[in-house]
Amino acid sequence: SSKGPWDFFVTGNYLDENGWRDHSPSRLQQLFGKIGYQTSDFDADLSYNYADNILHGTQASPLSLLDAGRQLAYTYPDFTTNRLDFVNLRLSKVLTKDQILTGNVYYRKLQVFNFNSNTSDNFTGGACPSDCPASNVESATDQSTYGGTVQFSLLRPLGGFDNKLTVGTSYDHGDTRFTQSSQDAVFTSDRNTIGVDGFSVITDVEGTNTYTGLYFTDTLSINEITHLTLSGRYNHASVSVRDETGSTPALNGDSVFVRFNPAVGLNYNPSKALNTYITYNEGMRAPTPMELTCANPAAPCTLPNAFLSDPPLKPVVSRTWELGTRGMLAPKTSYSASIFRTDLRDDIQFITASASNTAGFFQNVGNTRRQGLELGIQQGFDKLAVRAAYSYIDATYQSAFTENSPNNSSADAGNIQVSPGDRIPGIPRHNFKVRADYAFRPTLSAGVNLVYASSQFARGDENNKDVNGAVPGYTVVNLDGRWNVTDQLQFFAKITNLFNRNYETFGILGQNFFRGPGFTYDPASAGPEQFRSPGAPRGIWVGVRYDFQKATARPSSDDN
Repeated sequence: SSKGPWDFFVTGNYLDENGWRDHSPSRLQQLFGKIGYQTSDFDADLSYNYADNILHGTQASPLSLLDAGRQLAYTYPDFTTNRLDFVNLRLSKVLTKDQILTGNVYYRKLQVFNFNSNTSDNFTGGACPSDCPASNVESATDQSTYGGTVQFSLLRPLGGFDNKLTVGTSYDHGDTRFTQSSQDAVFTSDRNTIGVDGFSVITDVEGTNTYTGLYFTDTLSINEITHLTLSGRYNHASVSVRDETGSTPALNGDSVFVRFNPAVGLNYNPSKALNTYITYNEGMRAPTPMELTCANPAAPCTLPNAFLSDPPLKPVVSRTWELGTRGMLAPKTSYSASIFRTDLRDDIQFITASASNTAGFFQNVGNTRRQGLELGIQQGFDKLAVRAAYSYIDATYQSAFTENSPNNSSADAGNIQVSPGDRIPGIPRHNFKVRADYAFRPTLSAGVNLVYASSQFARGDENNKDVNGAVPGYTVVNLDGRWNVTDQLQFFAKITNLFNRNYETFGILGQNFFRGPGFTYDPASAGPEQFRSPGAPRGIWVGVRYDFQKATARPSSDDN
C-alpha cells in the first residue's frame, strides 16, 4: 500500500509438510517487509528478510534400493536448519537532470546447522565404538556479512552522441565461525544411525572474506539503432582462515586474489523484429574458505565440509562470448535466440576420496567449457497463449587429469583418467519446456506445461566410461488452474507429474553397504552401484489466496 510519498509491503510464507520420501519432513517460515519513501528526486527503500527453516532430506539411493521403494531412505537422519536475518537500505538521489547518485548498505546474519548420517568405509566387524559401521556428523556455521556499494551515473552526450557512464565501488566483508563434530554410531534394521558415544570436535575455525571492487560501464549510442557498451571491474579478494583448536596450526593461512575483468558489448536494433547483440566478458571467482582449506588429497574432508591444512587453489577465470537476437514478429508473437561459449581456466571440482562418498577434497582440474544455444518463442491467440524454450549445453573438460573414483568400473587402482572432450557430470545436454495457458473466461483459466531433460552422467563418472552409463532423461507434465471469484479472492489447484512417471534428477557413483536381507547393513557384500535422486511422484494441491491490499484499497484524495 502507499500513502503520499510512503509505500509499504509485507509478505510471509509458511509451509509444513511430511515429504513424500521416508524421514523427510520440512518446515519453512519466511517473512519479507519493505518500507519506501519517494519524491521527485529522492528514493529510499529499507527492506528486511527473515527465514527460519528446517529441511529433512534423504540422500541419493542405490538403484537396488530404488527398485524396492522410491520413498526409502538410504540412511537417516539428515537435516539442515537455517536462520536468516537480512537488512538492506537502498538510496538514490538525482543531483541534476543528468547526474544520479545511488548506493546501498546491508547486513546479513546466517546460522546453519547440519546433521548427516554416514557409513564407514573401514568397518571390519569389530566391537563398537573402536570401529563402528556408521557415524553421525554435525556442523554449525555462524556467518555475519556486511557491505555496500556507491555509484555515480552521468547521462551526458559525448562527442555529439548520447552516452551513459556509471562508475562505482563495492565493499563486502564476511566473518564465519565453523565447527564440526562426529560420533560413532550403529545402524538399525531400517538404516537409522544411533550414536554410541558423545560427539568429538573435528574442526573449529574462523574465516574472513573481504572483497573490494571498482567498476565502470559506459554505453555510447553511435546512432538510434547501434549502441556500444564498454565496462570493467577490478576485484581484490582476501581470504583468511584461523584454527581455533590449537592442534592444527598448519591450517592458518591468508590468500589474496586480484584481477581486472573487462567486458564489451554491441547492440544493433534496426526494428522491433530484430534486436541483435554480441558480448564478451571475463570474470574471476576466488576460492571459498571451504575450498581453500579442503584441497589436500592426503587429508580429505568429511562431507558436507571440513577444514584442514592444504595447498593453495588458483582462482577460476571465465571468458564468455554470446551472440543473440530477439524481437516481435507480430503483435502476439515474440522470439529470442542466442549462442554462447564460456571457457573456465583452473576450474575447481570436488574430488571424492572414499568409496562411500563421505570424504573428498577440492582441486583445480584445468580448463572446462560450456557452450550451446538457447531458443524461445511466445505465441498468443484469442484465449490461448503458448510459450516454448529449448537449450543445448555442451559441457566438457578441456584438460586431462587423474581423479580418484574407486566406484567407477573403469578405474585402475581406484583412479580414472579424464580426457579433453569428456562430458561434465550433472548437466543434461538438452532441456525443453513448453507451456500453454487457456482462459475459459476472464476469471477462469488453466495451464499445462511439459518439462524435458536429456540424460546426464553421474558424478564419479567424469571419464564417461562407467558400466552403468548415464542417468536417463525424463519428461514430466504438470497441470494448474485458477478461479478468481473476486478481485481479492482466488482459488487455485495444481497437479505435478500428472502421469506419475518414475525419473531421476541426479546421479553419483558410490558403495552400497546395505545388501543384507531387507536392505540391512552387510559390509561383506558391499559393492559399487550408481546412486540416483528420485523425482517426486504425482502431487495434488488445492488452495486459496486472498489479497488484503486490494480489499482495503480506497481512492486517495488525488483520485477524487
